[in-house]
Order: sequence, then C-alpha cells, then structure tokens
Amino acid sequence: MNRDVPDEDAAVRYYDGDYPSLETGDPRPEQVVQLERIGILGDVAWYKEVAARVGGPILEVGAGTGRLSIPLARMGLEVWAVDVSAGMLAQLRAKLEREEASVRARVHVVQQDAATLDLPVRDFPLALLPFNTLMLIPDPEDERATLAAIAAHAAPGAVLALDVMNPSTLPLEPERTPAPSEPRTAPDTGNRYVRMAMNTGLDAQRRQRVCGWYDELLPDGTVHSTDFAFRWRMIVRDELEAMLADAGFAMETLAGDFEDAAWTPESRRMVVTARRN
Repeated sequence: MNRDVPDEDAAVRYYDGDYPSLETGDPRPEQVVQLERIGILGDVAWYKEVAARVGGPILEVGAGTGRLSIPLARMGLEVWAVDVSAGMLAQLRAKLEREEASVRARVHVVQQDAATLDLPVRDFPLALLPFNTLMLIPDPEDERATLAAIAAHAAPGAVLALDVMNPSTLPLEPERTPAPSEPRTAPDTGNRYVRMAMNTGLDAQRRQRVCGWYDELLPDGTVHSTDFAFRWRMIVRDELEAMLADAGFAMETLAGDFEDAAWTPESRRMVVTARRN
C-alpha cells in the first residue's frame, strides 16, 4: 500500500477479501476463480519454489497481511516481513497468533518505508518484492531508492524475485463510471461485498489513481459503504531492467506468468528473478 494510505482505508480492511490466500484461512472454490481472474493464482507457489531453491533468511518487502510470509515460515524459512502499512501488519500479527510457535518465531514483522530500509541483517541471500509492490511505490525516485536499499541488504550473488503487471494490458485511459467486482467475502465479518473501482488517466510520471468504494451487505439487509484510494505507477519492461541494473541487479529470468510462460508484450505480468552483481 502507498505510504500515505491511512489504516482505515477500505483497501486495507478488505485486502484479504480482494486477494485471498489459499494457504491461510479456509480456501473456497470461488477464491481460486478470483485469483485466476486477476492473474495471481500461482504466485505463492512460484515464490515458494524460488525460496526452496535459494534458501533464507528472506527479506520480503511489501509483506502486507502475510499472504506469502506465513507460507514461507511454515517451510522452515526465516522471513523479515517489511511493510509501510501499520494496518496491514496488524492483520499479519493477528494471523501469526494462530500459527504454531515455531512459525511465529521465524517471522520478524517490521514497519518501515522501503525507500529508507534499515535492518540489522545485511546479507540476505533472497529478497522478494511480491504482487505489484514496486508499482505501489508511485514515485520513480522512491522505486529506485527501494531497489538500492534492497541491494544494500543483500549478500553478494543474492537473488531478487518480483512481479508487476504489464502496463500494455491495463486500462490506461480515464474511466468515468466505477465498475463492480464480482461478489466477495469480507475477511473479518464473512459478509458479502462488492468493490466499485475506477481509474484516472496517467500523469507525466505514468502514475494512475485507483479509487472507489466497497459496498458490504450487512445481516440486517442494509449496505455499508467505505471509500478507498491509492496510486500506482506503470513500469515498462525496459525501464524495469534498467532500474534493476542501476541498483546492481542483473535480470536473469523474465516470464509472463507464474507458470513460466515466455514473456511477450501481451503478457499480463512481468515475473522476474535478478541477481545482485
């Protein structure tokens, strides 16, 4: 989430409903369809595969509510789970309370701004920037500072794994009417809700504002509405490779999805591994 998104923003509260985990909580068939629709059905499995190959400890920047941190810790790996959002990390801590003590002990929850990251560990063999985290740092200088900060915490030869959406497959023109999502389940109440969202056009830095509201159907039949808004920045393939190189990372693999499909300009995502020089 952006550093200036307040904890009470609806996107924080409904995050686990919008991007459900099949590994924490009680997965439902509709969640598989939902994850496939937004193109991240295989993301956790892909990051777990990278982690199994490289090992830990792991630096995860943009850990959010623990969608990836907890499965990695269950594998026996130590994870430093960093996020700028206190609200997201509060949900991660609540989930950790339901885990075994050994899993809890492996996750170090840290609230810090990624652009000014400063941790006591400086030799991580693996760093992760999962699920659009780099896009959600909407200032290009802060994006570069984040990659430089990760490099400063990485061991020589360390692997950086990340994914972002491919801008050429996204709606970039301003939208005039909010579009509803499919009905979803609120993670804290179990009530059904719909997310109404629309995008602005791009500014000079290729940033886009995504905003709208959530309509949650309450048990008494009334609807509770809460607003959300955040920004992200479109990153094209050549710019991503150049930013990685400037931070001291050489791109090693680029796929168009989490099943390692060859990347093309029509791919929905850029799924990347890079190595610190």
